[in-house]
Amino acid sequence: MSTFLQDLRYAARAALRAPAFSAIAILTLALGIGANTALFTVVDAVLLEPLPFRHPEQLVRVTVDFTNQHAKDIGLSAPELWDLRDRSGLFEAVAGIWPVSANFTGADEPERIEAAIVDANYFQMLGVSGQLGRVFDMSDYDPGIATVAVISDGLWRRRFGADPAVLGRRIRIDNDMYSIIGVAPRSFRHPGRTETDVDVWAPGGWKAAPFGAGLGRRAYVFAGAIGRLKPGLTVQAAQAQLDVLAADLRRQFRGDYPASAGWTLRMIPLHDDLVGDVRPALLTLLAAVGCVLLIACANVANLLLARSSVRQREIAIRRALGAGRARLIQQLLTESVLLAAVGGLLGLFVAVWGVDGLVQVSPANLPNLHAVSINGAVLAFTAGMSILTGLVFGLAPAIQGSTVDLNQVMRESARSATAAGRLARLRAMFVVSEFALALVLLVGAALLIQSFWRLQRVSLGFDPQSLLTARIWLPQPNAPETGPYFTHPARVSFYRRALERIAALPGVTAVGGVSNLPLSGLRGITSFFKEGDAIDVSDTPTAHTAIVTPGYFDAMRIGLAGGRLFSEHDDDKSPPVVVVSEALARRYFAGQDPIGKRMAFGRRVQQRQSSPLAAPAQAPTWQTIVGVVRDVKNDNLEQDPVPVVYRNLPQISNLNLSLVVRAGGDPARLAESIRREVRAVDPNEPLYAVETMNTVVSAALAQRRFTTLLLSFFAATALILSAIGIYGVMAYFVGQRTHEIGIRVALGASAADVLRLVLGQGVRLAAWGVAAGLAGALAITRAIEGLLYGVGPRDPITFIVLASFLSAVALAACYIPARRATRVDPITALRYE
Repeated sequence: MSTFLQDLRYAARAALRAPAFSAIAILTLALGIGANTALFTVVDAVLLEPLPFRHPEQLVRVTVDFTNQHAKDIGLSAPELWDLRDRSGLFEAVAGIWPVSANFTGADEPERIEAAIVDANYFQMLGVSGQLGRVFDMSDYDPGIATVAVISDGLWRRRFGADPAVLGRRIRIDNDMYSIIGVAPRSFRHPGRTETDVDVWAPGGWKAAPFGAGLGRRAYVFAGAIGRLKPGLTVQAAQAQLDVLAADLRRQFRGDYPASAGWTLRMIPLHDDLVGDVRPALLTLLAAVGCVLLIACANVANLLLARSSVRQREIAIRRALGAGRARLIQQLLTESVLLAAVGGLLGLFVAVWGVDGLVQVSPANLPNLHAVSINGAVLAFTAGMSILTGLVFGLAPAIQGSTVDLNQVMRESARSATAAGRLARLRAMFVVSEFALALVLLVGAALLIQSFWRLQRVSLGFDPQSLLTARIWLPQPNAPETGPYFTHPARVSFYRRALERIAALPGVTAVGGVSNLPLSGLRGITSFFKEGDAIDVSDTPTAHTAIVTPGYFDAMRIGLAGGRLFSEHDDDKSPPVVVVSEALARRYFAGQDPIGKRMAFGRRVQQRQSSPLAAPAQAPTWQTIVGVVRDVKNDNLEQDPVPVVYRNLPQISNLNLSLVVRAGGDPARLAESIRREVRAVDPNEPLYAVETMNTVVSAALAQRRFTTLLLSFFAATALILSAIGIYGVMAYFVGQRTHEIGIRVALGASAADVLRLVLGQGVRLAAWGVAAGLAGALAITRAIEGLLYGVGPRDPITFIVLASFLSAVALAACYIPARRATRVDPITALRYE
């Protein structure tokens, strides 16, 4: 320990004796370590931190896929939930999840909130207790929906001012009264994907109103189920048993699970379910910022190598006085680690600033974003990174510096070609490595930038400019028939009056409504059959569905490809009509004119009457196709347009509608006016998610924008550090060969000859770096193939352009030392020490 403290004191004095060198090294390391720490903070919170529940590794989500129809994550029906609970033998507990968009009323201002109706064992299964009051349990079970509720910490603070007397208060949600029995912990978030954070939880039994005892296997009301596996059971083993259960159910209920659908049950670890979409992007960014740190290490190593040539006499004297090589390496490594430790400490402050910036630019749907903070794991990472960094960049210079010979140093030929050549080769190796890493990052960033650029210019199928969107959710109480909007005429009347009032506002040029707004994450998928189809079709047709008002297509500027659009005459008293997308027409009416064709929703199955008393088969409700419209990007910008069938709101309605309002000027100015007009129709109806369509489109690109922005920043940083690195090497090269250059000039070498000598050295280093970088990029860009759109991972133009650009940067960085070499005075150079 005393030896270490002695080395530490000496290292501190050495750093203070060379303040400029120390400052440059520390700042370079602070940038690299700080960037790594900031990104690791996000990765730790999102990917590495286990879910904050009891034994989180046992928690899974179960959902249904229709593999033959390429439809994933359909949800779960009540009978399937009971099968998981009673027949699978896999779970300690399992809870169905029914997310509900609900209206919180009874206060000064109505508010739309996210509610979750869950099994009464939900909180016990997760191992969560209330921070105030209690959470519900099986003693609160009700066959329908119990009238007790647990509220979130956010709602408690937002609407009740964190009043401890909130327990027992009655709140109105969708016209039903609930008693608050507890407040969830501040850190608790529902472990599922919802539009916003869940604010209210209530227990449901799924066997009475509003569900009813007749919920069938085709009614996918749940957003899956959360289950806790029995101890010792792995997810892989549980999935195998779940496959056996699914096969038994398919045999038992052939009418509900036809072979053409490919119905199956899928189990996903709960943590993977929440972070699966963002994992590749975050790991790619973590690898990229690691490359930046390696480049910073190479730069500092080059600085240490340059400094070691100045300290050769000192080290030689220490060797002569009896210091062994291992002892000298220990001393030099202590100096490196001290620099890295100070750089790490400063990098921690950089990371605090960087984390705030990362949170600001992160997509809003990034899981666990609220938990991103500098914690113990991050501090341990920073400390370990600092020590490792000190060892990485200090080891080669320490070994090199400890090999000096006293006799050689004492002679004037200490700058012998052999010693200088060894040092130059080592520094050249660092520069080649820097350029290789920089090129890998530049290629990755360029591919992502091209993908992002192409996505921004992809045809949406509609015009988002000057378009404002807002959402309405009509309340549905637990006894639906008591609600004000239980009947179809009541819903249509509300929507019509609201749209008429909005259309009369100054500046509004068109207005419409749709149940599933494109790119909003809302979607509905249904199966259908065409008139004339066989009873058992091998591939049951499926399509996205959207309920729209007659003015929707005009407001969105979705073009008509054939037939006509809905009109005011298409009401509930006229024959049902639909409009389909071009994608649906191409897939299911290839070579035919779909106008006038008829379709019906659901699966067409042959019903066998077992007795004369059996009910007759119900005739399908045929929908006539009256129009075909242009394709629209519905789910995301990267996928090809999917088949869509549009249904007319005056003929069929639901509780959810997204308004689309086209304005003559800035649409955002209409927000308050639209809210006022909706409240004029029903003062208890909140308007929410009010935003421009451009914002909706931008949100669809948020995750890709985040990845592209950060990778581009890291690539630019790597490029700058690499240019600094090759500049430093060439400056050192000129300094070491000043004597030689002076002789060349004295013997008649021209300035052009000297320029070629120096630039040739730099070009060779750059060429080796570019070659290594191209090989690395070819191997690594495969890893980001899933993040690309419209460009291949080995796009030749990208590789050629960036290799040329990096070579030009290297040439520019070499030019300043080369110009300095052309100005060498032979007389001065021949006296150069």
